[in-house]
Amino acid sequence: MEGASPFLEIARQGRNEWWRYVAGVVFIFVCWMGGQVITAVPLVSREPDPARADLLLLALLLLSFAPGLAAVALAVRLLHGRPFRTLVTPYAQVSWKRLATGFVGWFVLAAVAGLVEALLHPGRYQPNPEPLTVLPFLVVAALLIPVQAGTEELIYRGYLLQATGFLLRHPVLLSILNGLLFALPHAANPETTAGFVKVMLLYFLAGFFWAFITLRSGTLELALGAHTANNFFTAVVANFRETAIPSRSFFTITEIDANYQLVSLIVGMVVFYLVLVRRSGDQ
Repeated sequence: MEGASPFLEIARQGRNEWWRYVAGVVFIFVCWMGGQVITAVPLVSREPDPARADLLLLALLLLSFAPGLAAVALAVRLLHGRPFRTLVTPYAQVSWKRLATGFVGWFVLAAVAGLVEALLHPGRYQPNPEPLTVLPFLVVAALLIPVQAGTEELIYRGYLLQATGFLLRHPVLLSILNGLLFALPHAANPETTAGFVKVMLLYFLAGFFWAFITLRSGTLELALGAHTANNFFTAVVANFRETAIPSRSFFTITEIDANYQLVSLIVGMVVFYLVLVRRSGDQ
């Protein structure tokens, strides 16, 4: 099809019978959920020191995604007979510069959104009275959030996006479907207590946007960088009291303002697309 994303076209190189994708999805999610169970076992005998217990919880939570990462790599290689790299890029090498650009771009946008919110709502961002206690969490987050965010991106914007690309070709429809698939597993996250519909819309928009920029740019690198930056910022810069990423951060957000989050996310998506996606695509 004329104008089809090279990210979808690269998937045609492998073996793509429908049953392979069904088997691949089942295998990936069984391994992913298995990882959640296995890494939860050490939490039964948690350290009595709350600081160590919190750090252990964060490390195990992020490590629980590793089996899912290994599973998607095996599925692509063994079931579909194509290189793991094709989940990231149709080109000969992964562009680490492009991945870093996605990280820095989204991190800056998150920081600006947080600063504006803090100015609009004084007192909502509470500084950590013991900022040095954040450092061990920063190290763990820097090492393992790429595993967690990378696993989600490689499954949703990689494997599932390429799989559904055999059924749908329109980028907007594909992105909508991907956003829905991404939002559903997040329905149980503690953040939804701030307003289930609005918070679920946040997850949907994030999944939609990261799928759309992947199709628009032709590679997963920008989305990988952006998702990693989003979760890293939440974990160590400004975290909520009730969050799916239990980490100590330099600031604690006392209230989840879903309306502000929606507006800032949409503005950030537009800026990110115009500055980093559309401009690079037009070169």
